[in-house]
Amino acid sequence: MVHKNFSLTNPSSEIIRAEIHYREGIKEAPVIIICHGFKGFKDWAFFPILADSLAQAGYVTLTFNFSLNGIGADPDNFTELDRFERNTYTHELEDLQCIVEAVKKNNIGRGLLDPERIGLVGHSRGGGISILHASQDDRIKALVTWSAISTVDRFSDLDKKRWEQDGFIEIKNNRTMQIMRLGRDMLNDIRKNKSRLDILAAAQNLKIPALIIHGDNDESVPVSEAHTIFNEIKCEKELILIEGGTHTFGAQHPMTTITHALENVFDLTENWFDRFL
Repeated sequence: MVHKNFSLTNPSSEIIRAEIHYREGIKEAPVIIICHGFKGFKDWAFFPILADSLAQAGYVTLTFNFSLNGIGADPDNFTELDRFERNTYTHELEDLQCIVEAVKKNNIGRGLLDPERIGLVGHSRGGGISILHASQDDRIKALVTWSAISTVDRFSDLDKKRWEQDGFIEIKNNRTMQIMRLGRDMLNDIRKNKSRLDILAAAQNLKIPALIIHGDNDESVPVSEAHTIFNEIKCEKELILIEGGTHTFGAQHPMTTITHALENVFDLTENWFDRFL
C-alpha cells in the first residue's frame, strides 16, 4: 500500500494536511474522500484503516485534517488550540470544497484516480458536512455517513447565552483531558448561516445514493438523528443500524483492535461504493 502526505492551501491561506492511499499499479480508480468529525483528525483510530481497506479494494482514498481542527505539524496531538477556537462549520465546508476542487483539477493523484467518480464518507460532524456538500456538488456520486449529526445547533439556550457573554464555550476532550474552546465565530456561524448549514434541507436535496450508518447505542449523537436524516432523503437510500454500536463503533485511539461492529461498517461502506462508484 502506498501512502503519500501532501498539503493544500485554502483560500484563507491556511494549510489542509492530507494523505493519499492507493494500491501499487492502480490507474484511474474512483476516489473516496474521508471527513473526520468534531475533535477528530485524519489519523484518528479507524480513519487510516478505513482508507487502506478501501484502497486495497481498488479505490484511491484521501484523508485530511480540516485546517482549523487543532492538529498541526504533530499529526497525533492537538497543539493548535487557537485554531480550534476559530473553527466554524462554514470553514469546514470551504476546506472540503478545496479538496474536491483539487481532485477535479487533477492536482491530486494525476493518473491514479478518476475525477469523475468521487465518493464521500463522513463521521459524526463530518457526516453532516458531507451531506451539506454533496447536496450542492454534482461531482459527488455516492455518499456514506457514519454516526452523522442532523443539526449543527447542538447547544442549549443557556449555553449559548453564556457563550455570547464570555466569547467562548469550553469543551473537554475526554481522551486527552484538554479543555478546548470554541470561539464566538462558531456561535455566529450557527446563527447567521442557518440556511446554508441546514443538514435536513440538504438531505432533501440529495440526488445521489446515500447510505446512513448509525449505532443503536450511540452515546454522542442519538440514533433518532439517523432516522431524521433518512426520512428527509428522497433519492436512493438505505439506513443501517448497527446493533450495540457506539458513536465510534467500539473504536478507541490509538487503535488496538477492530470490533465486529466496525468490521461490519467497513464492509457496508465498501459494498455501497462498489454498487454506485
